Amino acid sequence: MQGGTRTQTVRFAGFGGQGIVKAGEIFGAAAVLDGKHALQNQSYGSSARGGLCTADVVVSDGEIHEIEPDAFDVLVLLSQDSCRAFSSHVRPGGVIIFEEDLVQLPAELQARRFALPATRIAAQELKRRIVTNMVVLGCAAAVSRLLGRTAIEETIRHHVPKGTEELNLRAFAEGWRRGEVQLVSPGGGEGVGEGAKPRE
Repeated sequence: MQGGTRTQTVRFAGFGGQGIVKAGEIFGAAAVLDGKHALQNQSYGSSARGGLCTADVVVSDGEIHEIEPDAFDVLVLLSQDSCRAFSSHVRPGGVIIFEEDLVQLPAELQARRFALPATRIAAQELKRRIVTNMVVLGCAAAVSRLLGRTAIEETIRHHVPKGTEELNLRAFAEGWRRGEVQLVSPGGGEGVGEGAKPRE
């Protein structure tokens, strides 16, 4: 919160080649389409592909003052290196979405945890590993409840290569479904209550 304005910080983190930056770009653009203020930036490690990579998004109902956040309300971790580097940066009571086949979280984290086999879903169910980031985006959007689903889907249509829109939207929808399932499951997200239903 900043002076009565609701401001939330989101970090997508993993390694180059996982579509981290694209996920952040879509989330930020969707926030603007949803009527919010947004700021998005990214960074790469020593190697663009395979090196540590982050994309940060600040979403606010008003003017944004937190240009380079160092603590996050929503943290998406897609590699063990990103977990080691950033897991301690989640705010107490915040949300962590993590790639369950690649990441083992520290036990002491005071955060709501959502495990997601995003790479497996993309590769085995959708037959295209390249849409892993859209699966992750869907889950993050559903459990964070920061943006409306319609705004994100519309943004995806305009930010993915022509001809891949339906594939990316299917991946997003599957991630959203997985996130909703965890929200309503007993013990889902460790400490998640009934909360608000994800917005359409």
